[in-house]
Amino acid sequence: MDKKVQYFFILFLLSIIFFSFSTDIAKRQRYGFFSDESSYFSVIQSLAFDYDLEYSKKDINRIREYFPGGPMGLFLKKTKDGKIFFAKSYVYPLFAAPFFRAFDVNGILLFNGLMIFFSLLMGFLLLRQFHSERKSLIFSAGFILATVIPIYIWWITADLFNFFVMFAGLFFFFYSFKRKLFFYLSPLFFSLSAFSKPTNILAIGAIYLILLYRKEWKKFIILSLISIVFTSAMAGLYMYQTDEWNYKLFMGGERRTFHGKYPFEYPEDKEGNIKKGVNVRPYVFEDGFKMSFDDYWDRFYISPKAMLFNLFYFIFGRFTGAFIYFFPAIFVLLLFLFQKKEIPDYFVLFSVFLGSLTYMILAPDNYFGGSGSIGNRYFFSVYPLFFFLGYKKRILKYSLIPFIIAVVFLSGTYADANHRSAYARFSGTSLPINLFPPEKTQYDKLPTNENPRAFGKYVDFENRLGQPAKYWVYFLNDNYHKIEGNRFWTLKDKELELFIATKKPVKKFFVRLWSKIKRNQFTFSIEHKTIVGKTKDGFVEISFYNIKGLKMKNKYIYYLKIKSEEWISPRFENKPKDDKRKLGVFSLIEPVY
Repeated sequence: MDKKVQYFFILFLLSIIFFSFSTDIAKRQRYGFFSDESSYFSVIQSLAFDYDLEYSKKDINRIREYFPGGPMGLFLKKTKDGKIFFAKSYVYPLFAAPFFRAFDVNGILLFNGLMIFFSLLMGFLLLRQFHSERKSLIFSAGFILATVIPIYIWWITADLFNFFVMFAGLFFFFYSFKRKLFFYLSPLFFSLSAFSKPTNILAIGAIYLILLYRKEWKKFIILSLISIVFTSAMAGLYMYQTDEWNYKLFMGGERRTFHGKYPFEYPEDKEGNIKKGVNVRPYVFEDGFKMSFDDYWDRFYISPKAMLFNLFYFIFGRFTGAFIYFFPAIFVLLLFLFQKKEIPDYFVLFSVFLGSLTYMILAPDNYFGGSGSIGNRYFFSVYPLFFFLGYKKRILKYSLIPFIIAVVFLSGTYADANHRSAYARFSGTSLPINLFPPEKTQYDKLPTNENPRAFGKYVDFENRLGQPAKYWVYFLNDNYHKIEGNRFWTLKDKELELFIATKKPVKKFFVRLWSKIKRNQFTFSIEHKTIVGKTKDGFVEISFYNIKGLKMKNKYIYYLKIKSEEWISPRFENKPKDDKRKLGVFSLIEPVY
């Protein structure tokens, strides 16, 4: 290995180590959790100290010791004998637990960083077999670092782990080892990937088909057997822990989620003493919100039109698009079109499409991981496949392009990584990312829904025909003031974007706009139709006809934009002095069904 390349990896490793031990993640996160972190951290600490998956009072006490706010969104599962277990895959926590036991919470950051380091190293070693070391390093670094992957070093979730084990499985599958036995490590990593994220099974299966194409029957049988035995062993361990020998594992059965209050905890006063003299009881399992996958197929929904939208959003969506958050994937596909190809490359391409479509088909209204995600965190399991697509004949002379795209779209996210992790919506509401279309199919799962003022605000009044004008408002940026009854002010001269969800298709939209400025110019859009005008004496009424919304399950989704050219603050106009708001236009949206 060239000395310059060695120095790069040494410095990269040192930066991860020093970052991990110089960062107080609990303090940086105000002693709270992001996304599914609470559940994964809960499993990590239980495995690290109790060596089991059972939830008990000492678990909740220990969790609060590190994160006093408690494990918001904790998933638990109750078995028939009354015991309670953590209801998340234990694979990532199993490997993170030794680091946590040895180095506290800093150990989890170290483990996350090491997964990034070894993924980059494996990518470099693979490409080096067919390309120069310099080009191999640049491409490998761009593939991993010119994405949101480094941001997830902050996350105590399985997403980075899912990326790593899939990448490692592919590396051991494709790398030309002198000792052929190393090849048989690949099914171990693939099994970890499948057990952590069962939706990866189809994508992995497509890779195994390469062995059938090559007529390597022995390898295919051995890999399949190792995969089946190892995956069954992991499932068996969870079933042994819970004494439930059935298919449900950690996703089905009596599964609930908890926020703020947890089983085995008593209400306490300010001094931490148990309240006396009042009728109190422990917060029991049945008090949690039920969230089981047993009825998944009863709730399953698929729409050909929504699928077409999702195919577009998957690449170009504002909050989830691969073009923004995983540009190297698009870059690899473009290179693949113009390079020499081998037959196994088409199996990898088939695996890419299987892996991507699996999420869009099984979760058309949440293919990316929900409101806490920066980019598409479910894509972490599929993304490694792109690295191995045509890697032997790949054109590497344009490898700096992903870095340039990352600078354009992700500079703000990199510079403010921890804050953007806590408030994922800011990545999608900032320039230039906010120039991309918002995902209508994901309307009730978008990162903007982290803000309770913006999420699913219910409006109910009678329209001019005496009909109920019920709908839900989902604000897509922060350019608004709190809804007042059935109307709201825009912020200053900023453009407000929002979705409106209705139960019926809307025939007409009547819109009333007020302004404290008599002749205030405005721009109002619903879907593809836009009206630009001016208020007269501070008021105007406009109408929209024949607007088609996107049907998602039992809702119709409409995309609106509102912008005022001028704004005013009542505070500076002495009416009233205590109103500090910066007001654009006051909007009443009136649908007629």
